[in-house]
Amino acid sequence: MGQYIRLEEPGKTSPSRRFALFRYGFRPFFLLGPVFGMVSLACFILWMTGTLAPPSAWDAISWHRHEMLFGYTAAIIAGFLFTAVPNWTGGLTPKGKVLAVIVALWAAGRATLLTSALWPGWLVAAVDCSFLIACAGGITSALIKSGNRRNYVFAVMLLGMACANALTHAGHADLGIRAALNVIVMMMLLMGGRVIPSFTERPISKQIPRRPHLDRAALGLAAAALILDAATFFAPLTGSAFLTAALTSGWRLASWHGLRTARHPLLWILHAGYAWIVLGLALRGLSLLGCDIPSTIATHAFTAGGIGSLTLGMMARVSLGHSGRLLITGKIMTFSFLCVTAAAMLRVFGAWLWPENAMLWLEWATGFWLLAFGLYIWVYAPILILPRPDGRDG
Repeated sequence: MGQYIRLEEPGKTSPSRRFALFRYGFRPFFLLGPVFGMVSLACFILWMTGTLAPPSAWDAISWHRHEMLFGYTAAIIAGFLFTAVPNWTGGLTPKGKVLAVIVALWAAGRATLLTSALWPGWLVAAVDCSFLIACAGGITSALIKSGNRRNYVFAVMLLGMACANALTHAGHADLGIRAALNVIVMMMLLMGGRVIPSFTERPISKQIPRRPHLDRAALGLAAAALILDAATFFAPLTGSAFLTAALTSGWRLASWHGLRTARHPLLWILHAGYAWIVLGLALRGLSLLGCDIPSTIATHAFTAGGIGSLTLGMMARVSLGHSGRLLITGKIMTFSFLCVTAAAMLRVFGAWLWPENAMLWLEWATGFWLLAFGLYIWVYAPILILPRPDGRDG
């Protein structure tokens, strides 16, 4: 592989041992986010079983819902946008000391929420919400200076997530969580439609035709459904909107030749993640239309399936590309992708089809999730901490 390091040999990653964690936006968030995701999920299970009793003003389920969105997922979104915006604009996003301060804000939010019984509520809310506001500020300058209006929407989405977070602290947790999840789903649909086809073309040696009208229809219908859902509007109309969004988004996915990606783990995990989002849209629609499907099943299709698969896949790919390495994974990361898929299957279909064993499926799903992200951290920690092997910035 020449100058490229082998992914399955973390101890042989680079002759240079310099610390590069804050050199680029993806580095700290793609490392600390998954570490926190693992720790928080383990804490949740211990909390639920009575083994752990942290000094939090939140109950275990409320804390878990909040932290998987505003802790884990928000960190990965920040890392992705801090890395993508320079490519889109040619401008700069936070690096070095400024990036370290933003990471510290994120970490402080996690710590104050877990120990929220020890602090005034307004302080916990202020610390926690400041992270997403700082992230929005971190990308807005580059977007404005470059006149990149097409991507202003991502700054707006970050601010929308900050507002949703404020709602959870203001006593409207259900509304805030639902609004934040819907913003994240919309973000994944938008970014997935941009990057998955372009990532797929070269490895499968086939040009994927772009269908702007289908893209606009899929995104518009999904946005309408998610807005109606956040507003708890007339259920039959909202359910119909979700089903229509699922059909158009599924049509969009089918045009990307996902079946040809079976030999390319970095691709099929992204197609699988988008498929989970489509399934979540369909399940949410059917639930609102009166089918015997608990709303939590659709939620876990979005979270354990869509967020889990897409974030893991994007972290794996972006970390390789922006650290000067070949876009090739070995058996360890392939197994990691299979584990996160198994976790989602158990969390969604196990809890749905055999609800009497819900706790068992939760424990098994947690085990597979921890294994998937533990393997990711084992392989990628050296890549994220150490400098590029070619000596370039990044």
